[in-house]
Amino acid sequence: CVPSYKTYIVQKRTRTRSCDDSTRNPHGDSCANQDLEQTEQRNNYVCKRVTCVHLHFPDYYHAGTTAYLWMKIKQGTISCTTTKPTWDAPDEGQGYYYRTPRGCTATFDQTKPVNIWLYSDSNNDVYVNRLGVKVGLVWKTWYSSTAYVAIDSDE
Repeated sequence: CVPSYKTYIVQKRTRTRSCDDSTRNPHGDSCANQDLEQTEQRNNYVCKRVTCVHLHFPDYYHAGTTAYLWMKIKQGTISCTTTKPTWDAPDEGQGYYYRTPRGCTATFDQTKPVNIWLYSDSNNDVYVNRLGVKVGLVWKTWYSSTAYVAIDSDE
């Protein structure tokens, strides 16, 4: 999906056959005068924009923060960052917090994984156990290997 505004990737497939005049098809025709290389090219429309971002708080106690939070999404050489703040001091407790990814206009291959970073402008920790982005119609989610991960501006 490079450049990052593309909506498709080009896939090219070439098939090469070998032939000598002793090889004939069921109709008796020789392949010696036929094209022995066939090339097929098609556009695969897998490059999509990020349509939604989310974070998940694990419980009510380790939930909210007074911080502004925003996200960076990267896949290979393509990356984008949502506008600050994507989340403005989220502190309503356990659960998912979905937002529109304003400021992120790059396209990503929805069939491949992405890297996700969550940024904070405060030393007031936010505790998350899932972060995710929706590329086109496909969710890409990071899951914490522990109960939660603390994120603040000095880490």
